[in-house]
Amino acid sequence: MFRRLPRNVYLLGLLSFFNDISSDMITPLLPAFLASMGLGAEFLGLMEGVANSLSNLTKLFSGWYADKLGKNKTLTVLGYALAACVRPFLAIPIPGIILATRFLDRIGKGIRTAPRDTLLTASLEQKSWGRAFGVQRAMDHAGALLGPPIATLLLTVFAIKLPHLFLIASVPALLAIFFIPRFVQDFKKEKVESPPKLSWRKLSKPLKIYILIIFLAALSTPSELFLILRMKDLGLPLAQTPFAWFLLTLCALLAAFFGGIIADHWSRRKTMGLGWALFAFVYVGFAYNQRLSLAWLLVAFYGIQNGLVEASERTFAAKIAGEANRGTTLGWYYFAYGLGLLPASLLFGFLWKAWSPSHTFMLYALLSLLPVLLLFFLPSDRQIKTPASK
Repeated sequence: MFRRLPRNVYLLGLLSFFNDISSDMITPLLPAFLASMGLGAEFLGLMEGVANSLSNLTKLFSGWYADKLGKNKTLTVLGYALAACVRPFLAIPIPGIILATRFLDRIGKGIRTAPRDTLLTASLEQKSWGRAFGVQRAMDHAGALLGPPIATLLLTVFAIKLPHLFLIASVPALLAIFFIPRFVQDFKKEKVESPPKLSWRKLSKPLKIYILIIFLAALSTPSELFLILRMKDLGLPLAQTPFAWFLLTLCALLAAFFGGIIADHWSRRKTMGLGWALFAFVYVGFAYNQRLSLAWLLVAFYGIQNGLVEASERTFAAKIAGEANRGTTLGWYYFAYGLGLLPASLLFGFLWKAWSPSHTFMLYALLSLLPVLLLFFLPSDRQIKTPASK
């Protein structure tokens, strides 16, 4: 049934695929690279918290701007291009440059995401949105799946240094941005007399509830790099680090692929609740586990929950919106997520050092159950009628 999806879904997926090959050759090795410069959990928490928050703040304005001008393809390509062009600077072992590069990389993600998702929903009927998001996310994860083993091959067989690896990793994203966008079809929207406004008061009640839930879900979700850092403390060798990221991504890919089908045929709200409950289970496991072998299993479960909720979260946001303000609504969704991510990673890094990793994982496991409970106050997406959509 996925072969019936339009070409745009696969082309947008390919952009994500090559970008994530590039990104995930680098990302799982960042903790080790920072450690080689004497930087630990606090710096990692600052970097990831601010970077992801900047990304999601940018998504709000990018989604609104795309709705205002109707230029979803232009902003999508611009976002991918910015990330691809700045990524080589991660090879420079200077903390300030690494911070700036990571911030610009994530801003590029912020520019492209809401317009890309809006372009995807414009490409097909609403009944297939979950499947389309599932395919796009699966292709994204497929790129992330290939990145770590390529990095491992270069590290172990060719014994290259991390800065050189980071330069090589930039190539797939740069090549993709030159060739793929010309085949992506844009959908020109009719110019509306009253462009959407970034006003919290004008949002519908279901959307306000949903944004609050997403904020709380993000608040209990620090960077996945802390899982890698925990495995490193349990004895994970540097050469095996990309394989931990590979496992997480493989499970997320499979879960995203089928999670889109589940979202369309079961319930997006229930799928989110199931995924977030599984997140709590994984964090309880990391709180008490002292064995590296069991940590591999927990990372696999983390990947499953991560992929499971992706299509449902995006589809629910798109379902609430009308066609004229879909980018803005998706922007609010990403903004809420980013607003929660900043304190999530910052606080996690601080508590890791000041308290203990075990207690910190347990605290966040408990926090992650709150959005699960609040889902009961959110109407089912089956009950929400989408205004002026396909």
